[in-house]
Amino acid sequence: MLSKQVIIVTGASQGIGRSIAMACGREGARVVVVARSEAQTEAVATEIRFRGGAALAIPTDVTDEAQVNQMVERTLEQFGRVDGLVNSAGVSPLASLTDTSLAMWELTMATNVTGTFLCCRAVWTPMSNQHSGSILNISSGAGKQAHADWSAYCASKWAVMGLTESLSLEGFPLGIRVNALCPGPTATAMRHSNFPDEDQSTLMTPEDIAEAALFFFTDAARYVRNAALDVRKRPRGWHS
Repeated sequence: MLSKQVIIVTGASQGIGRSIAMACGREGARVVVVARSEAQTEAVATEIRFRGGAALAIPTDVTDEAQVNQMVERTLEQFGRVDGLVNSAGVSPLASLTDTSLAMWELTMATNVTGTFLCCRAVWTPMSNQHSGSILNISSGAGKQAHADWSAYCASKWAVMGLTESLSLEGFPLGIRVNALCPGPTATAMRHSNFPDEDQSTLMTPEDIAEAALFFFTDAARYVRNAALDVRKRPRGWHS
């Protein structure tokens, strides 16, 4: 389905990012596995290769401009092009306003917003030179509907939605499609750290989100831009 596409996935060492990277590899893409940990990125890349896919691990801190630029340069050196980018790197510290330290706020914005911006900017020129490319920004249901005591996280995910819409307009005449995916509650280690008493068996899995993400890199999505796709499990007891 994604044969020979070169797709960069950030935050790919665990959770949703890892599942998207694995799914892209399964479908024939050449996957660039990006996260801060060298051991974890290589482990994911090795697993993709073990299952018959192609993968390159590039440890990268997405908040560091030089590292992001070097990551894209290495991708181009290895594969000669960039067809897709999934911005999945993120953090989700939840706290009331008075308990939100400046350090917490700045970390959230740097990772969720600045990291997304830097990665988009780094692939923009190669994609525009190709006259093609698909960027998928992983936002959240919290990027559409705010929650009390989530101020930093909600602000960051709303910012991702605004960035997505702006870039979708800027990229359209260049052949670059920019969209967002907005997952609901998903069984990840990050969510468990915030809600340790939650029964994760009732939630969506990262693999559920990955299957939705794949669509944006298929030919069926060639005219889709500025989408903000909700992926949400029906609550128990819900009736239409």
